[in-house]
Amino acid sequence: MENPFLKRARESQKTSAGYKHSRKQERKLANKLGGRTTLASGALREKGDVRVKGKKRIECKCTQHKSFSITLEMVEKIKAAALLNDETPYIQVDFITKEGKLLEQVAVVPMFYLDNAD
Repeated sequence: MENPFLKRARESQKTSAGYKHSRKQERKLANKLGGRTTLASGALREKGDVRVKGKKRIECKCTQHKSFSITLEMVEKIKAAALLNDETPYIQVDFITKEGKLLEQVAVVPMFYLDNAD
């Protein structure tokens, strides 16, 4: 028998503004860049949420809060997947309202790419 608390939490997560926005965020970014979304948002073999083969690997995040912490683990995971395929790793963060309206978008890249961007 499934734990009712976990069932409720899983169901509410899939209907939250953040969950709905994250699915839309990935699709819009993939279309904009001429790439594609990855299966299961990178939970399977291919890491990252959006991929432009041979160019970019992007992990998409969104938050309804005023801040968002990017962990070393997040950076290392997307960086490792990107470098294996000679791609540039990015982390995109969308700041949204409780209703899912976009307030601001930012992207994070390892410093190496900025140092060599001429």
